[in-house]
Amino acid sequence: MITSRIPWHLLLVGTVFSSPTIAQPQSDHAVLSDPDGTPIVIGSVHRINSTVYGDEQIITVRLPRGYADNPQRRYPVVFSVDGGPDQDFELLSGIAAEAEFSTSFEPFILIGVQTKDRYRQLTPEWTRLDPERLSDAFGDRMVPGGADQFRRYLETDIIPWATGRYRTGRKALTSVSLGGLFVIDTFLETPELFEDYIALTPSIWWDGGRIVDEAAAKLAKQDASNRRIYFTMGDEGVGNRTGPWLETLVAAFETSAPEGLKWAFVDRSSEEEHRTMALTGWLDAFRTLYLTPSRSGNPLSLVYKDFEAPPYSAEARAIIDVGTCRHAIATAVTFEEKNSAPRTYYGRCLLMKPGQRLTAGNFALSELGLKDDQEAVHE
Repeated sequence: MITSRIPWHLLLVGTVFSSPTIAQPQSDHAVLSDPDGTPIVIGSVHRINSTVYGDEQIITVRLPRGYADNPQRRYPVVFSVDGGPDQDFELLSGIAAEAEFSTSFEPFILIGVQTKDRYRQLTPEWTRLDPERLSDAFGDRMVPGGADQFRRYLETDIIPWATGRYRTGRKALTSVSLGGLFVIDTFLETPELFEDYIALTPSIWWDGGRIVDEAAAKLAKQDASNRRIYFTMGDEGVGNRTGPWLETLVAAFETSAPEGLKWAFVDRSSEEEHRTMALTGWLDAFRTLYLTPSRSGNPLSLVYKDFEAPPYSAEARAIIDVGTCRHAIATAVTFEEKNSAPRTYYGRCLLMKPGQRLTAGNFALSELGLKDDQEAVHE
């Protein structure tokens, strides 16, 4: 496989993107910057010759801040389907930057995988319903059934390219809408391809819900593992909530999840719709699967009444003496628990999940994020 790097970078001053539920329009990133200023670099674009498709394909890459400064550190690598320069790459780059600025979840390597024809590349076969129903809705643009080939493309071309070039740890697959369906379908068909899966507002209406109807049987056949999957759904104007498909999918995980699998579902039907799910959904997904602990309280005396910070408890002092706040020494608590007894928790290493609580799943609060032995941070 021959690879080359385009001698220009993605440039961003303002963020412009379409809803991730539809094909993205092409645009010139140069128009986002003021020509009198200096453009801001958010990543790079690479071209590879695909052995699966037999042509040239585009990959986008964003490396974490400080990547070159710590050559022993490995990072989770997130493969974003529909991740081309004019697709979801810019939005997920913002999520990656949030990890670095807030330190509330693990920084990660972002690999955007561009789709040229998402209606074909991301969809399973259409076998249950009359194909005319699909063509009536989408017209000639929808020729389904390319998901298996796209998975081979990920396995044969994309994953080896990324893991051979960068210092990668756990591999995650993510996408939205039809891409979210591809994430669910990939987890059921070839779960070993990735360790983590994130599906936002997946199109589980596909083929009359066939994929989710088959989910329980396929889950029951999976081997024990430490894989994790997060999926979420909003207030869907079409499809996903008009049939029993969402309830069927959740029930499949409740009854048939293999040993060791951690799964989470978040219902956002009271606060988000299909087109608004990407930003909030991804932020919460990363705060769930890659949550990091932090010390409670603020040592700055100016923020306290009478300029006096509360004393450390014996428990807090013992944890401080142990060293860096990390999962092995963290106490998992909710924000309510911490705020009900702030002096008790002051200075302690706490694991607290921001945002919405999980609607269903088998994660304990202490199991959120990556355990120290899962991180593969230092060689």
